Parts: sequence; C-alpha cells; structure tokens
Amino acid sequence: MRRPIIAITLILAATPAPAAQPPTKTAAEPPTKTAAVPAKPAAAPVKEARDRTRPRASAAWVRRNPAPGRPSAGYFVLAGGDQPDRLVSVTAPGTRIEMHSMTMAGGIMKMARLDGLAVPAGSTVNFASGGNHLMIFGLPATATALPITLVFASGAKATTTAAIRDAADDHAGH
Repeated sequence: MRRPIIAITLILAATPAPAAQPPTKTAAEPPTKTAAVPAKPAAAPVKEARDRTRPRASAAWVRRNPAPGRPSAGYFVLAGGDQPDRLVSVTAPGTRIEMHSMTMAGGIMKMARLDGLAVPAGSTVNFASGGNHLMIFGLPATATALPITLVFASGAKATTTAAIRDAADDHAGH
C-alpha cells in the first residue's frame, strides 16, 4: 500500500499551485486607503576605504627654486602595497620630473639620477631633503599646488597633490 501513497505524494508535489487571484471587492466594501509612509532619511555617505594593497603617496610638497629656469625639488612619503613593486616614473602636467638620490661620500655630496626605485611590500620609502627626491623642471612660477602621479612597474599608479613652498619659507636646504 505504500507505493500508491508515494506516487500520489509525488504527483501532488509536481503539480503547480494554482495562481492566486486578487480578492474581488463587493459594492458594500469601502475603497482601500493607502497610508502615506514618510521616506527614510538617506544613509550617510560611506567614507571610501583606502586600498592598502596598492602603493600610495602622502605628505607631498615642492620647494620652489628661487632662480628662474632652475629645477625645483619635490618630496613625499611612499607606502608600499602588499606586493613588492618598483617606482619607475613620476609625472605632473606641464613639467618634466626626474627621480634623484643624494649621498655623501668622503665629505662630498653626490646627486645621481634614478631610473627606478624598489618599493618593498608594506614598506615606507621617503623622498626627503638630503636623500631621494624629485627634480621638477618647468614648474609654473605662479603654481601653488602640483598634482603628481607615481607610476609603478606593475602598472599601478598613485596620485597626490604636492603643496608648493617658496625656498625662503623652508630652511632645510636641498
């Protein structure tokens, strides 16, 4: 006897349920009123989280050279992402930028152009006076800020805006 019960159960389970019909109103029913529901206030904007997997630059600034036509110096802090990378170039609109290192050897300061710079995963690399820095050619005399883009061998890019200071306002020297 079990088999017919199972078969009936399977047939009932496989049969689609009839479509629900909206209830019909009779003339005696009053019309349905829809209550106005106040809109919920918009959610506060979510602050975008920084992507810690990619390199990023911060604390960027430029020391303007007081001599017209001479390059200015640029500095920033570079934080590496979660993978080692190599900084291969730095760009800014209307300028030419070179990366340089500064070292002391036998009491003589030596500056050399860098073709790139290794950025170990999770590390911090400083571009600071007396060390690695940018040489910025063609900085507009009236500029107060400079958007810079750091380009990496991986294809990653990091952008930041460098504040421009006059050399007279900075006593650290280049």
